[in-house]
Amino acid sequence: MTRAAGELGITQQAVSRRISRLESQLGRTLVARGTRSSGLTNDGAAVLTIARPVLAAATEMEVALGELFAAPDILSVAASLTVADHFLPRWIHAFVNNGNDARLLRTRSTNTREVIRLVSDSSVDVGFVEGDEPPRGLAYTRLATDELAVYVSPDHPWAIPGHVSPWTLAHTPLVTREEGSGCRAVLRSALLQRGVNNAELAAPALELTSNTAVLESAAANVAPAVISTRAATPFVRSGALTQVRVDHTPLHRQLGMIWKQGDKPSTHAARELLRAASMSQRQIRGNVHGQLSQH
Repeated sequence: MTRAAGELGITQQAVSRRISRLESQLGRTLVARGTRSSGLTNDGAAVLTIARPVLAAATEMEVALGELFAAPDILSVAASLTVADHFLPRWIHAFVNNGNDARLLRTRSTNTREVIRLVSDSSVDVGFVEGDEPPRGLAYTRLATDELAVYVSPDHPWAIPGHVSPWTLAHTPLVTREEGSGCRAVLRSALLQRGVNNAELAAPALELTSNTAVLESAAANVAPAVISTRAATPFVRSGALTQVRVDHTPLHRQLGMIWKQGDKPSTHAARELLRAASMSQRQIRGNVHGQLSQH
């Protein structure tokens, strides 16, 4: 009785009273009480055998009810604008198709530098970023590759030759996203690798906070723009912009998911979102490979 009282967090006298009440209800003596110790009677042992599965079922019910009514595992997500506009919707679709609830997700879009800060500060659980290298101090999984290109109005002097040297591009003020965006970081890195000095990079002609604003400004012939081919596709199809090739200078960047620590994200919802994004990109690569094989 002393051990039972300790496990229940009550006094030994309280245990004794509860057993006495049960004995009165059943009309049987369940515990043989002695001066030094107590033990179950035959009736007490029989009642215990009957009670064990009932107690186990009650414990299972308590756990199940706790899981049923527990607060949902809300996942806060920050994504760069390109990822938010052109990748994340498809990844969330795969997340839902895998049996998850989209209502668990809380998303916001900003530039890559801000996404890294939000994850580092634990302001969000996971982030999706652009760039050549994984952010320092954060766990990272690469998910996709995005292509950048130079775009100009059809009336711009670069539109006719259709190509430009990396040095001409470096010396030309561009319409660009704000400092901290993935596009600017990738362009700077690509030009430096071609031998352009950092001091030669022209200051932006105009800084804007959205991809659409950048594209509209380039279409208005404010200045050339370097931006994701996915974002520019509608403008090219409509004839508002022309793509210009940069000589011997590929403009590619990696897109990936970041979180604070561990080989995998810590929460189930985050792991499911990572799995959904990875599956979605594998499916796209498989479809592209199949199309190429047919040709």
